[in-house]
Amino acid sequence: MLQKTFGIYSEVEGESKLFIEAGLQHVACWCKEYNTGKITGFEFFQFDAEDGNDIENVLHNVLLQSKLAVAPAEAVAITWENPDAVCVPAIFYKDEFAGYYLDLVAGESQGTAPVQAYYTGKQVIICRLRADYINSFNKHFKNAKSAHKFHVLLEKYFNQAQRQVNTLVYTVFYPMHFILTIVKEGELQLIRSISYSTSEDVLYCIMQVCQLHNLPPGTTPVIASGLIDTASNLYNTLYAYLENFVLEQPVNTVFADSFAEYPYHYFLPFIYE
Repeated sequence: MLQKTFGIYSEVEGESKLFIEAGLQHVACWCKEYNTGKITGFEFFQFDAEDGNDIENVLHNVLLQSKLAVAPAEAVAITWENPDAVCVPAIFYKDEFAGYYLDLVAGESQGTAPVQAYYTGKQVIICRLRADYINSFNKHFKNAKSAHKFHVLLEKYFNQAQRQVNTLVYTVFYPMHFILTIVKEGELQLIRSISYSTSEDVLYCIMQVCQLHNLPPGTTPVIASGLIDTASNLYNTLYAYLENFVLEQPVNTVFADSFAEYPYHYFLPFIYE
């Protein structure tokens, strides 16, 4: 069953761009004004994994409930947020081996899912996308440009890393999984999507990865964003055991006044450009 957990709206002045993120159990929509760069609206829809097997029906219901996805937009960008993805150094990447890279890291495909490659600096993000997702979203949003979530995050992180410290742990939280990224001395070490059931699962994973990469959890900054509430057991656990655990704060992103009652870190991992 489709559930709308966020619906934030404000008056739009002039032309805007629509952004959509399509995950295995969520669809997010947000709008950005061209002339001001302001984020004017945000929606988040959740659905069960079983419902995701009929993504055309899910998208149909999203469009019935969404105000943003059906509003006029000058351009549309789609981000694919799915775990079947791997990051490969560009100097080692070859198109003919893309499927093998994915099979090694994400397991063999159960069907004939198309493989896409997105270049970002020194890295290539290879992802396996479900054909029904591509067909459904392309049918409703013609001429939309697309990218994988890893690609979007890495471009954002490395732009930030040029202005801040060069060793960071980034965590982006969704209701049942999170994306963990390790940057050490300005170089990407890891980016992956990880499912979790308890806050202890998340803490153990972060501390284990820090240990593997010789990053002391007591001093390494761990920056969190996405759907993590400061009153939750997840937040309290991470805050208690990770001494340098902080929530991401906006740098250049400008939000409309309608966002003021919400913590900005909820929305920051979705916003780019």
